[in-house]
Amino acid sequence: MGFTGILGSLISVSAIHLVWYRVAIASISLLVYFLLTKQSILVSRKQFLQFFMVGAVVGLHWVLFFYSIKVSTVSVTLVTLSSVTLFTAILEPIVNKKRIALLDIVVGLVIIVGIYTIFSFETHYLVGLLAGLGCAFCASIFSIANARMVKKSSPTLITFYEMLGACF
Repeated sequence: MGFTGILGSLISVSAIHLVWYRVAIASISLLVYFLLTKQSILVSRKQFLQFFMVGAVVGLHWVLFFYSIKVSTVSVTLVTLSSVTLFTAILEPIVNKKRIALLDIVVGLVIIVGIYTIFSFETHYLVGLLAGLGCAFCASIFSIANARMVKKSSPTLITFYEMLGACF
């Protein structure tokens, strides 16, 4: 993530364009792969909608990631991205109807205290901090949804439709 962040800060195109080119290239590359290997890309309507919508979340995650870098710094973005732990600790038990792990919540709260401490010195990066937190929230949703979907479908096929969803 750090190297991606550095590249994102050096590339002069907007976050939306950067993500769009990235996922368009990935979608086309995966389609070529499926054509060359003669693998079917057919999925049910329900699966298509699931993969596509999770892809939209992935796209939003990346847009927020690169936007956060553009309006703040790579460091601020990566620090806020660490809050994925807290979001996942809260959301995963709700989605999977399991008990919340107290240790995960404690670790997540320590991360939030760290983010708050950094923000107290870098108050001019509020927009970057909020975009980074939104990025982390989307990453949490994506990882929880992907963990469920990969049990029923090919990861390559899921990725193809997710990249299409991110592209749109």
